Amino acid sequence: MTPDPQRPTGDTEFIPDLPERLAGLAREGAAVVVATVVSRRAPVSAQVGDKALIHADGRMEGFVGGACSREIVRRQALLALQGGQARLVRIVPGAAPDAEHAFAERVTVPMNCASEGESEVFLEPLLPPRLLVVVGRTPVARAIAAHAALMGDRVWRVLDDDEVPGEPDAVPLGALTARLSALPAAQRARVRSVVASQGHYDETAIEALLRAQPNPVGLLASPKRAANVRETLAMLSGFGEADLGRVRAPVGLNVGARTPHEVALSVLAELVQLDRQEASPTRPVPAAEQAPAAPVPTPADPSSMPSALLAQVMDLPALTVLNAEPADAGSAVDPVCGMTVTLPAKHTADHAGVTYAFCCPHCKARFLKDPARYLTPG
Repeated sequence: MTPDPQRPTGDTEFIPDLPERLAGLAREGAAVVVATVVSRRAPVSAQVGDKALIHADGRMEGFVGGACSREIVRRQALLALQGGQARLVRIVPGAAPDAEHAFAERVTVPMNCASEGESEVFLEPLLPPRLLVVVGRTPVARAIAAHAALMGDRVWRVLDDDEVPGEPDAVPLGALTARLSALPAAQRARVRSVVASQGHYDETAIEALLRAQPNPVGLLASPKRAANVRETLAMLSGFGEADLGRVRAPVGLNVGARTPHEVALSVLAELVQLDRQEASPTRPVPAAEQAPAAPVPTPADPSSMPSALLAQVMDLPALTVLNAEPADAGSAVDPVCGMTVTLPAKHTADHAGVTYAFCCPHCKARFLKDPARYLTPG
């Protein structure tokens, strides 16, 4: 399309390389709205097919009309970006205005300038794909990652460093903070995370996520286990109430989930709900969306649950159940819970010249709080 030399000059700008510009913005993880004039009734300066880009900070490139139309399109584009939904904007002199809403698909806005023409502008928000960080090698973690990929999310599966060799596409837990910090700010703003390691490295993963991105962190755990995790993070990592308040647990809507795939469904459904609520805080939430969070109900008789889910509803880490080997030269006994820990241990603490090994950060935190309680015989 060739620029019209008869058009007014000033803040108008033709975008000859629009496909390349969009590709570059996608690589940067930037959010933008493409505005296209789809109809017009003279006298208006815009032509059918004219385009503009509206960025998340309100900057505008291109041409979709004069000063009045430009500001209308800018405001409506930012609303469309907020709701993540395309909309058709009708700019009509003397029209009754529609109520502004982030989720509106069709909006009529009155033209209050001297022009008697009207136009319709289609606004298409282009958002970077949501990045979902899924921590853990459990069946539920695998199911969440698989279903999220089908929804179009970018998925990082995060595993402990020694688990990565068998999972070539996984992100090592030790590199998670650096990987997140390297993302553009627009991409970090769209990070969502679920820690489903079932006690193996919950605290380590949550600490990395809280430090490197600004959003809530979902934790798949019982309320008691979640309270222990928060207590451990407060003691060992120095997090205050504001940061610990970002840990959402138990994550997921209460849909009566039992199998790993059903739990994954409940977790992803809650993420969709949270995204919609953030996009429009005043939007009324239907009753069907107001279920309390509790993805894995604990039945009165745990033996009635599928065996794959037993570890998911236990307060102790799953490793405690699996490790029943006696201590030997290559292991030590956790003084807090009594389980056998393979050496070299990931969680250790020195006290009175002796190094003690622990199965998890929570046991380490409890020991450091009152060593005498766990070292006194009896």
